[in-house]
Amino acid sequence: MLDYNSSRSTLIFKEYGRNIQKLVDFAASEKDYIKRQAIADYIIMLMGQMNPHLKNVEMFRHKLWDHLFMISQYKLEVTSPYPETEEPSVVPEYEKLPYPKTNLKFKHYGKNIENLLTKAESMNEEEQKQDEFIRVIGGYMKMVAQNWRDENVDDDVIREDIHFLTKGNLNLNENSNIDRLSDSNKNKRKKKVVSNNGRNHRQNNNGYRKNNNNNNYRRR
Repeated sequence: MLDYNSSRSTLIFKEYGRNIQKLVDFAASEKDYIKRQAIADYIIMLMGQMNPHLKNVEMFRHKLWDHLFMISQYKLEVTSPYPETEEPSVVPEYEKLPYPKTNLKFKHYGKNIENLLTKAESMNEEEQKQDEFIRVIGGYMKMVAQNWRDENVDDDVIREDIHFLTKGNLNLNENSNIDRLSDSNKNKRKKKVVSNNGRNHRQNNNGYRKNNNNNNYRRR
């Protein structure tokens, strides 16, 4: 029968893994004290091997023993070389942070674009400033869209998206130049490619020389 994670017990410390927790459960179920103590010492050694550079640090070893008892939910009866930590009488309950859920109309633009467009809508009293802000947003949207599609995006697509996202409240001026950001991004890519090609070319010229006898290259 298959063993699914959903049917297993909750991991107390995920960093130690499922096998350590199983060993701790096995140690807690051992009735013989000597065997139980030997198993606990062995588990501590395994836990220490996960951070070998700290295995001889006294405070670290103390922490391992504390974790051992916590993994066993304080059911493991063995002798620790350090003062034992007591099981807390009240386990604090922490509220889970709500995961932000937003219905994005265009996921490749992200939530910030929608927030910026909302901000632009509130600038209706400053028409010139609003038009410039929309142009900047449109330029960023075009750059994002081109990166996402890995192909050129027509300005009309950006105009339609802005019109749709703002329910017709904002329109990108047809004379607006929104290619500044996308062109800058393209130039950066081209420079990177040229730079890499030049570096490879220099390495070939510096690292090899041609042998005229057999037209082969050999390392200097």
